[in-house]
Amino acid sequence: GDRDQNSYILLKKGRFSGFREVTEGVLETLALNNPKAPVAKGDVFALTAKDTVTGANMLFASFHGDTNGLATIPVVTAVTTFARQTLPSDYKLIFGLDANTYGDPDEDQQDVVAFGDFLASLPRKLNSCYGQKPSRINYTTFNARTHLQPQLNKAVAFEEINKSKKGDKNPKDFILFYEDDYSALDVLKDNTGERKYVEGMVFPTLDFPSDHGVT
Repeated sequence: GDRDQNSYILLKKGRFSGFREVTEGVLETLALNNPKAPVAKGDVFALTAKDTVTGANMLFASFHGDTNGLATIPVVTAVTTFARQTLPSDYKLIFGLDANTYGDPDEDQQDVVAFGDFLASLPRKLNSCYGQKPSRINYTTFNARTHLQPQLNKAVAFEEINKSKKGDKNPKDFILFYEDDYSALDVLKDNTGERKYVEGMVFPTLDFPSDHGVT
């Protein structure tokens, strides 16, 4: 899509073969079951491939959620339903997403704990890199606008960055997989570009240009 935000999947050359994009199939499943889900063109990307090292058939998916995370559960449901209905049962899933979940949500925002409960309730249970009971304070975003920008109503005073909801300090980013396929042995967050995450640090910074940490 011709947008500022698009979902991507990056795969190691030579490791995978037989690519087939299945985005439209996922979106058709979404439209059938949750036609009002706030999903824009470019938010969802999905493809199948074969792992030439392990021989496994893979379904890869990437999703950029709407601001309040209201499309997250419908999209995850659509991806897993599509897989269950159209792919052989031996397909393994790796699904990276900005779920836009919240640790202290308003009524119209997706609660991160409820999202974990949803993963465990699916016909074929999903797990995440942060487990089925993700912490409300395992943040992957921490950004707040200063007063040096034109929308002063969104500015956050420095002494209020840990209190104000005008900023974004939330556990939003996940890698999902089927519980019976994989276990998470080691998980790394990074908001520095140096394979480490500094808790309590507002970003982007001059060294790290994203407002989401890398998971």
